[in-house]
Amino acid sequence: MDRTNTLPLFERGLGRLKLAFKSTLQRTPKLPAPPLEHLQWQDSLMAPTGPLISDRRTLAELGYTRSPHANIAVQTITGLSAVHGLFTHDAVAALQRIAADLEHCAGDSDWIISRRTRGVTALSPFLHAMMRSRAFLLAISRIAGVPLVPYPLLNARAQVNYFYPKSAEQPREQLGMWHTDGTHYVLNILLSDPSDFIGGEFLFHNRTIDTFDALDHRTFETAALAEPGDALFIYGSHLFHGVRPVKSGRRLSLVLSFHCPYTTEDANRFWHLASDDGIPATLPNWLHLQWSLRRNAARQFAGLGIEPITFEELGRATAPAC
Repeated sequence: MDRTNTLPLFERGLGRLKLAFKSTLQRTPKLPAPPLEHLQWQDSLMAPTGPLISDRRTLAELGYTRSPHANIAVQTITGLSAVHGLFTHDAVAALQRIAADLEHCAGDSDWIISRRTRGVTALSPFLHAMMRSRAFLLAISRIAGVPLVPYPLLNARAQVNYFYPKSAEQPREQLGMWHTDGTHYVLNILLSDPSDFIGGEFLFHNRTIDTFDALDHRTFETAALAEPGDALFIYGSHLFHGVRPVKSGRRLSLVLSFHCPYTTEDANRFWHLASDDGIPATLPNWLHLQWSLRRNAARQFAGLGIEPITFEELGRATAPAC
């Protein structure tokens, strides 16, 4: 076992409860508005040839025998997939600028990712429009194997993560703990050039979550993210993953979460969310999330102002009942 490069494991049980109370007592400072964006989202910012998919593994290939969704076969749901060439160079450059501009809204946290800006679709018109684009959602749905919409809960829908070494100005070590996500369908987009930082590897456990051991590196793999805009799509609630500390340079990533509107199953739990937002803020958000998850697919797509993405469009003959 390699004990020199281990990542901490995110809190569970009583530790998660303590974080929820700590977040409740912390006051969130009022932040200035982000800078105005000069580039608007257009579907032409997606690569015309479509993304190149490599190393796709279904949940079944990761070792799962039971599907997390009724009437959707475990063999059809993507567990992880490396995604290359999803965006044009102009789109990647726009995402890089947006991520850098939003850092003044970032906060430090003891919960999973140590420095990040959450709820960024509410701060960026570009990201807001991208996440409501049918062309973008269709591309991600094809990667996932199921139709997708943006995750209903705003704070859990999109965030920018910032990683860099400890310094006098930033004494905390920036890392992504070993964790599973509160959302099922997650796209992790690398925005920094890998040549601009050392360390910061995106690690994942290549088996089921019940076989995970944070000290046993034999099941750990490093995501093949070779250039800005490359991404790893994961079924985040069923895959342990984390980011090693950056030893030098700077690493930025954009994390987007999605939901299958033809199902009501969800992985988020009240105390997972409360560890971020505190208990009073989580209560109304939790109720809104439960209501949103129970709307049928037609209403969810109508709320986005787009035609529904169907299972037939993804090459499947039938869809599960709403």
